[in-house]
Amino acid sequence: MKKIYLILLLMFCFCFTNLNAQNDAMLCTPTGTESTWNGQIGGYALPSEGTIRVLFVFAQFPDDKHDTTNSTWIKGQAPTNMQGWVDQSWSSNPTQGSMTHYFNEMSFNKLKFIGKTVSVVTPQTRAWYLANSKSRGYIHKEIIQQLDQTWDFAQFDNWDFEGNYNHINRPDGIVDMIFMVWRNIANEFSSDSSKTIYQKLDMGRYGDLGGSQFTVDNGLRTIKTGFWPSGNTPGGSGVTLCDWFIENMFRFSIHEYGHYLQGGNDQHVGFGFWGLLSGWGIKNFIANAFERYRLGWINLNTVQASPNQTIQNATLPDFITSGVAYRLVGNAATSEYFYIENHQKISFWENNQMFLRSPYGNIENGIYILRQDAAGGDNTFMQCLAADGRWNWTVNQRVPNPWGSIPPLLPVFKRLGANRVNGYHDLQFIPWTWGGVNQTANAIHFTENKSGQPVLDVRYSGDGKDAFRLGYSEVWSPFSNPNSQRGDLNKTATPFGFKINSFANNVFSLDIFVGTSLNAPPSKPTGLIVGANSQYQAVLNWTQNIETDMQYSGKYKIFRGEGTNGNEPTNFGLVATINAYNGTTPVTSWTDVDVYVGSGTAQLFYRITALDNSNTESTPSLSDWINWDRALQKQSEKTIVNNYYLNQNYPNPFNPQTSIQYDIKESGFVELKVYDILGKEVAELVNEVKDEGIHKIVFDASNFPSGVYIYSLRVNGFVQNNKMTLLK
Repeated sequence: MKKIYLILLLMFCFCFTNLNAQNDAMLCTPTGTESTWNGQIGGYALPSEGTIRVLFVFAQFPDDKHDTTNSTWIKGQAPTNMQGWVDQSWSSNPTQGSMTHYFNEMSFNKLKFIGKTVSVVTPQTRAWYLANSKSRGYIHKEIIQQLDQTWDFAQFDNWDFEGNYNHINRPDGIVDMIFMVWRNIANEFSSDSSKTIYQKLDMGRYGDLGGSQFTVDNGLRTIKTGFWPSGNTPGGSGVTLCDWFIENMFRFSIHEYGHYLQGGNDQHVGFGFWGLLSGWGIKNFIANAFERYRLGWINLNTVQASPNQTIQNATLPDFITSGVAYRLVGNAATSEYFYIENHQKISFWENNQMFLRSPYGNIENGIYILRQDAAGGDNTFMQCLAADGRWNWTVNQRVPNPWGSIPPLLPVFKRLGANRVNGYHDLQFIPWTWGGVNQTANAIHFTENKSGQPVLDVRYSGDGKDAFRLGYSEVWSPFSNPNSQRGDLNKTATPFGFKINSFANNVFSLDIFVGTSLNAPPSKPTGLIVGANSQYQAVLNWTQNIETDMQYSGKYKIFRGEGTNGNEPTNFGLVATINAYNGTTPVTSWTDVDVYVGSGTAQLFYRITALDNSNTESTPSLSDWINWDRALQKQSEKTIVNNYYLNQNYPNPFNPQTSIQYDIKESGFVELKVYDILGKEVAELVNEVKDEGIHKIVFDASNFPSGVYIYSLRVNGFVQNNKMTLLK
């Protein structure tokens, strides 16, 4: 047997993937009829339990000229991580970071993934293959048959395929699995030439080896080169992975092997979260609850949609290390479920930056909700419900694509109001229009800041606001944002919800609701947007809480704090408590009449909480802010004022108090008086010397009848009169 070069594992990850690759449809398996998953448990084309022995072939062309001295894989040598890629024998204490280690942890030692590695140089040059119109299948056959001269492939034939999800641990004359991992295909060429070379060589990322089947071991064993199984005939003996310097080959080895465990492209679970068959834009590549369950690696705590009940103090430990998750059944007939997972980054696979999809893979500690909408659908049938909610979005501008020329321009998304039913969360592709024409839905790469400037803001693989946790977002329900609606066309409501009770030793305790979510506190208010009115006062608007136990005696508390440069303050002070309803009309706005907002470097931050009719309080909303010039806040602090001016009172009409602000450019004796409509003086608000600057006073008309009043400012020969209306 040929000597195998074994070298220490060091994963090689890239910080940025070209957007062309991000928009790739992840077509890993050949075109053909998808075999729909019908709820079977176990492996599809290969077993999900038992010992599987595989071969990794690390291949390169002799005329490869790309980055030839790169330490991760020096041209002409084996990759430096080859030894630790997979263990040759199984152990419950495998090489950390190996494929053996990965499948041990994901399957709880049910799938014993072992194998061998070898580094090869192709018999012919890349130029020769191109000149002679030889592509992937021919090249792989040539490499494997060269190995066949000194290798016995019987060691890789251990499973007999009896049909989908039916495997017997015995040889069947067909090699089980070969991974062809390529160092470089055409990176040293221009983008157009490189694309042409890829096409001519038929290279890329595939769930098969290409070409036609052939034999090894003197005809005793067959290398199957397709993917799709047929009847009781296996569909393939390997995968193709290109190339080392563009993509994370370890991740895609797991991904392509996952197709043999789970099926074709319709089993891509999507982006913005995690999965054995995750799409681009992932947080990392751990297997999710749906995948681990269907492969027979875990059981799930299943909760039906009836009867109404509250499951009190359900415990939820770290999902990866315990395998504990809850499945809520939305509609079993259409494969619609919610999965509740707790992630605490205890596992090596969640805590080691080398194995995340750097730099944007971001799993923060907390509870995640995955929603399954069907049995399959390429990148579409599962999504993570981001805890920061669903919103309306618009696009006012586009910017050049910094990652490539397809597309040449990217949309800059601006978040508008919250929309718990029909909005989009920031882990989704979001529809948008340009010039009145509907555009292809896009993930968020840029957002528009408060100044209207585009900001690099890649959201699809996590922004640190996607998990439910204490003090941030503790309630999920039919009333929350995001809510527990199904993913069908009608966004049908479900009865499910939960409330986080406590967290200790990496374990959450929560109450799970089935039709009883009103037992929880109100959901976190969403959609808070802070702006300024014409009087330069802070105006807050938010989305109505729809819990019935807030009608009509619920309340909102409003909190304010000071920050700078968009950094949220650590302390917020309560500034107001208001009714959630004005009669039968929901209240969703409030004006802070006690501050003056300007263009200074300091910022006023606001957030709100909701209280139901039993005075149970929600967690605070996400904050929003507005610029605030501190010099304008206190009368004792001066600012430059170029004119005399009497501002319109606010609010107007009012009952019974209103705020009056006036500007004086030079120190002087100030008279500010109030007259009734007949000209009779009814109140003297100011009668003293004031410094230059901006001043404010509150007029209390509790003892005055309704009507129109005149307020008059006199200072240094300047006179101005304004009207105001008292309505009681």
